[in-house]
Amino acid sequence: MRRFFSAFTLILVLAGDLWAGVIKDVAPQAGTAVPPVSWTDESGSIHRLSDFAGYPVILLPIYTRCRTACVTNVGHLQEALSEASADPTQFRILLFSFDPTDTPAVLAAYRASEKIPLGWSLGTGSTKDTEALLESIGFQYGQAGKEFTHPNVLVFLDTNLRVAKWIYGDLYSGRDLDAALGVAKGESDWIGRHSDVLYALLLFAASILCVVLCFYVLQLIALRRASRSPAASQL
Repeated sequence: MRRFFSAFTLILVLAGDLWAGVIKDVAPQAGTAVPPVSWTDESGSIHRLSDFAGYPVILLPIYTRCRTACVTNVGHLQEALSEASADPTQFRILLFSFDPTDTPAVLAAYRASEKIPLGWSLGTGSTKDTEALLESIGFQYGQAGKEFTHPNVLVFLDTNLRVAKWIYGDLYSGRDLDAALGVAKGESDWIGRHSDVLYALLLFAASILCVVLCFYVLQLIALRRASRSPAASQL
């Protein structure tokens, strides 16, 4: 029994540490306001993110030299939006490059090669503004040689330019975009608002299950050893 409680305590401690680490590192965080950074488009014109205030914003961090995930993300966003019912005039889209080598000329070539709709904004900012924006949405990336390692995530900002919703990967549909844009417009998102609590409950339940399984295995081992003992053999 002492082993059971020791295992239970250990797993709960580890689960708590894991949960705290995940919650601390997982991003974005709902309600976080993004800074009023400036960005430059493919024509060399300078804009401010605050120009989008009053509209929900779909923000997709990319870099143009990425010919795998970023291209897939851009293409899938176009495909999903074609299936969505949301009015494209009622929200804004910004493909934001975090690569400092993405000049206006490079961005222009990227828009042409990827057939990015003219209604979408495409740009990049100074190192300071890029870091400030990505930090505010919890987007972390690293450089590996000439390429970048980064998460694939769509971030939805509300009309006050605060993080409202996010979708990881590209396994989403037009309906998912409609739902996320709805949250960005102010619709209720109960699951999103209570995701930390739900995750904690799920992790706790998984921890309990692991403890029970460990206890069961220990009991089987103890019974097997007892059955093989000399005293048991004599009986």
